[in-house]
Amino acid sequence: MLHPDRFFPADPATRAVARTLFETVEHLPLICPHGHTEPSWFAENERFPDPAQLLIVPDHYIVRMLVSQGMTHADLGVPTRDGTPYETDSRVIWRRFAENYHLFRSTPVRHWMDYTLSTLFDINQPLSAETADASFDQIAAALAGDALRPRALYERFGIEVLSTTDSCLDPLLHHTAIRDSGWAGRVLPTYRPDQVTDPDAVGFVENLARLGEMTGEDTGTWSGLLAAHRARRAAFIALGATATDHGHPTARTADLSLQDCEALLARVQHPEASGEDKELFRAQMLTEMARMSLEDGLVMQLHPGSRRNHSATVFHRFG
Repeated sequence: MLHPDRFFPADPATRAVARTLFETVEHLPLICPHGHTEPSWFAENERFPDPAQLLIVPDHYIVRMLVSQGMTHADLGVPTRDGTPYETDSRVIWRRFAENYHLFRSTPVRHWMDYTLSTLFDINQPLSAETADASFDQIAAALAGDALRPRALYERFGIEVLSTTDSCLDPLLHHTAIRDSGWAGRVLPTYRPDQVTDPDAVGFVENLARLGEMTGEDTGTWSGLLAAHRARRAAFIALGATATDHGHPTARTADLSLQDCEALLARVQHPEASGEDKELFRAQMLTEMARMSLEDGLVMQLHPGSRRNHSATVFHRFG
């Protein structure tokens, strides 16, 4: 499944250049500044679960593709919040994925899944209905061993440093456990403040209160809110953080007076806050986060255009 030139140009001359360039970097250590991995994996170093729970259910790229083709989240084992039934048989979930593997042809998902199956599990033919059960068993047997535990994979992959993405409200207990474990791997937190910078975030008002409790600051005032952010950023930096990460509907910024910021903070905590005030608050917080990055040196990563939970039906049923 893995032709060595699969990502290189078809023209022989340019393909030769691509090969030469690739050879200079192929075996360098990996530095992963924005990795969607759980710090608990490396803190606890437990074996991963079965193939479906590891590779299908938590992968929103795979789930969304299959949902777009007529399956439901429940069919693919995504737990429901409302107590309605969902598929819990991992072998059934894997079969559904394998039967529809052809839908991923020529997509990035197909490329990285083929690579995963081949290099980690020695599966060298495309998934299908006919190979579903055998591939499930082969992957499950491999996951039962120690060679595929999180820390072993970190070392096998040649990772030099890996940054996770963590809520500003995360107590960072797993990162503390990693630091204190004596393991040589570098797994660093990344500061993600969306829960308290976006008034449309679920539980926004409660999140502000929680931020205040964690830091001892009065997050009902503008100065207290900024002090709370600085305190949490310092806690992240103490555990090795080098960056922040922000999801925003737009890249709008604002630079309001202190008086206007105080009034805005009060307005966005009201249940009837306007859409304009919410966007203005996000804009002002983006400016404040940029100022703080100038102060503490954390690299600021911004994802403008992010709009989450736009399907009310999916959100209320699956979160």
